[in-house]
Amino acid sequence: MSKIEAELNNRANVDPIYFRSLSPTQLENISVSCMKEVAPSTPFRPEEIKLVSGIAFPDIVADTYYGVEVKSTQSDHWKSTGSSIIETTRNKKVESIYMLFGKLGGKPEFRCRPYEDCLYDITVTHSPRYLIDMNTDKNNTIFAKMNTSYNKLRTSKDSIAQVRRYYRDLIKAEDRQAMPWWLDEIEDRSNSLIVRHITSISPEEKQRVIAQMYLLFPSCMIESNYIEPAMWLVAYHKIVCHNMRDYFSAGGRARYLNGQELSIPVPAIVKRFLDIAPIIKSEIGEMISELDIFNPELLAGDNLYLNWVEQVHHLLVKRFGDTILFREWVLNGDKLAV
Repeated sequence: MSKIEAELNNRANVDPIYFRSLSPTQLENISVSCMKEVAPSTPFRPEEIKLVSGIAFPDIVADTYYGVEVKSTQSDHWKSTGSSIIETTRNKKVESIYMLFGKLGGKPEFRCRPYEDCLYDITVTHSPRYLIDMNTDKNNTIFAKMNTSYNKLRTSKDSIAQVRRYYRDLIKAEDRQAMPWWLDEIEDRSNSLIVRHITSISPEEKQRVIAQMYLLFPSCMIESNYIEPAMWLVAYHKIVCHNMRDYFSAGGRARYLNGQELSIPVPAIVKRFLDIAPIIKSEIGEMISELDIFNPELLAGDNLYLNWVEQVHHLLVKRFGDTILFREWVLNGDKLAV
């Protein structure tokens, strides 16, 4: 790769105008031709080097197990957008990949580095893609930031969830009101680009997503802070609710417990949590991946539902006082009424 880098830089110095005019496809063809020319002075043979390009990853394969991804920019810098983090089109036999990067703006120049050493962040088009910077320090790659490695992340069964979790934690640490979102490549996209208003969905779906908000964001729902639940609703379900406060903050108090009048009425939010509890009990097993991102405290014990009941109980007592017996009411199957 160092010989290819040197050869391409020699050619670019001789004819910079030609190299500035190259399209990505032309650059791939020149790169593979150059590789075949320098191959006899290396352990590789020219016939072992093949351009696959197209939708395949990486663009060039050498001796079955080695690959070269060719990237370029017409600008005078060393940055570009790379391939998908999912790597669904990756050649399964390729074990080691190098990045061959052509900076074609300004004075054309080429650099080669191990693929994972120049990936510094992730961006989103239709799916998460790596961001390339050939000046990236090895200690500042996206993998170093995530405390993992390129090979561990690419072979993981939950790479999307790991990346979401990383950005979720980063957002929380920076105290920003934002949420990571993208369409990943294993999603059913039959309706993934359609955004709906909450009033247009079926009662069953509405009940389910509302229950999920009470599961994932109990503190927000108790405090009537709907920014994060509203972003989650759009990001994960493509459902818009512009009047969250009107939807969830109806006033009033629950005055009866199992038909008996309470000596001290309780806030309506307690009744909502009590009413939604049976739905959460049936849904919670399907929400583990999102719990891991938005409410990981529930994953500490064996019984997710009881963990949620305990969590909500403490949040309600903290907010409204110890006359709230949420834990007991849920476990007894009690009912509150206005």
